[in-house]
Amino acid sequence: MSKQAIIQNLLTTNGVEAILITSEQNRFWYTAFPSSLGYLLITKKGSYLFLDGRYITAARESKTLQNVNELFLFKGDLFAQIKQILVDQKVKSLGFESDWTIYQDYLTWTTKFNQIELIPVNTNRIRMIKDEKEIQALKKAAEITHKVFLEVLGYVRPGITERMVATFVSDAFLRNGADKLSFDTIVASGVNGSKPHAVPSDKVIEAGEFVTLDMGCYFQGYASDQTRTFLVGEHPSNSELLKVYDVVYQAQSLGISLLKPGVLCGDIHQEVDKFIASQGYQGYFTHGLGHGLGIEIHEEPYENPVGDVVLAPGMTLTVEPGIYLPGVGGVRIEDDFVITAQGAEALTTPLRELQKIK
Repeated sequence: MSKQAIIQNLLTTNGVEAILITSEQNRFWYTAFPSSLGYLLITKKGSYLFLDGRYITAARESKTLQNVNELFLFKGDLFAQIKQILVDQKVKSLGFESDWTIYQDYLTWTTKFNQIELIPVNTNRIRMIKDEKEIQALKKAAEITHKVFLEVLGYVRPGITERMVATFVSDAFLRNGADKLSFDTIVASGVNGSKPHAVPSDKVIEAGEFVTLDMGCYFQGYASDQTRTFLVGEHPSNSELLKVYDVVYQAQSLGISLLKPGVLCGDIHQEVDKFIASQGYQGYFTHGLGHGLGIEIHEEPYENPVGDVVLAPGMTLTVEPGIYLPGVGGVRIEDDFVITAQGAEALTTPLRELQKIK
């Protein structure tokens, strides 16, 4: 389904004649033009993008701008400009993004768009199905992430700090063609691995420690998200964390095998959670199994205990089980996938097995 068709279906489903899109994420998804501020009005007759002086020239010269019938420069009373289109097209009901709009903006619109009914519309699932162009951007982001991980394996050694690794990762992403990081890099060594979202610190990475590295980048507006836990130096053969790694690896393999059209996201999480518990680690898998990704690093669908989305071709999401043992350490393995007609295709590349840095 085209993006135009998705929005028109949204209008029909919510009983509105037009929608005002103000979120940066949804505007970019629909128009393929990035701007920190803008207003996208979509009616049953057309799409109208309003931009300020920082972006209007770039938009007029853009080779990628799509799905926009007319461009407007902010001038005078912006909302009077928007209202004029609504009045000309006899629009009586206007939808707004209930999942993005702040209350103060809503109050402003009730005054500016008087005599037009404002109706909240939840847009959090309109971007779930990716088209081929979006999938290719996600694949490229994942490809860059793999290159950076290979460089990390050649860089990390005992004696450097978590913060040094995070800095290296940032530089490597830009060096390899990423637009920017998709989130703040997580580097957790040794006992810090027990904290799923540990912040890189000045802790020195010691020989024999496991290191969890969660990182990703944006390419052409689409994000990657990959986690690898690797071993620096020799580690005691009887270590609990070696067993934990094997359990997490099997858990992720199980989750990946369940990715296919028609499967409920929540069921996938529950199956993996039950497996981890059966291996003696009940209560140590403390987050959802995965999340959708695209323009946002976390978006629908979500694989968690209450995930109610049924998987369909074109959805992109992560599978990232983890086990976290306070006072000991932890392991997480994460990869990105796109749902296909038959099952799922990996976007991230291999090396799920434990990598050991000598």
